[in-house]
Amino acid sequence: MNNLINEWDKYADNWDTDPAVEEYARKAFLALPDDVELDGLTVLDFGCGTGALTQLISPKVKNIIAIDPSSKMIEYLNIKSLKNVLTIPDFLSKELICQYSLLENKFDLIIASSVCSFLPDYEATLNLLKSLLKSEGVFIQWDWLSRDDASEMGLTHKRVKQALEMNKFTRINISTPFIMESSKGSMPVLMAIGKNT
Repeated sequence: MNNLINEWDKYADNWDTDPAVEEYARKAFLALPDDVELDGLTVLDFGCGTGALTQLISPKVKNIIAIDPSSKMIEYLNIKSLKNVLTIPDFLSKELICQYSLLENKFDLIIASSVCSFLPDYEATLNLLKSLLKSEGVFIQWDWLSRDDASEMGLTHKRVKQALEMNKFTRINISTPFIMESSKGSMPVLMAIGKNT
């Protein structure tokens, strides 16, 4: 796992200066559904990076626990001094949940922006995340949309739907709320929402 930490650490210095990072976070924030009223919510930002999306959500919610395995990314988030954000520089695991009292209280909302497609076991991680949601809590993820399950880049609509159903999320809604333009062409972004009922 240390290789993964180091891999993401090397991107941290330039992450916040990449305009695409800010644009992706802004578009994800604007894509939040109207029925997710942020006021007063407790939020887990899973795979928060340097906190581009955390920073946009922070003024509207009660508090955010931001977790990322890259300690360097977390350092940049901490520099932003967001009053209601506490950070955890580590991989999410059952052991970590038991170790951190910050994770004892369940969350109203869990967000995962451009992280799930990089997970070694997406389905198992969804199960862990669901265990951290309150009853009626909402999970929202954004990832590159892939047309093929064999692709190393992104997730397919089918795989995300099956993973959410397998983990007994309800009121599942999967859409493509925005497209990012890059040197590689148009890259559609999948947004998936599931409820813990």
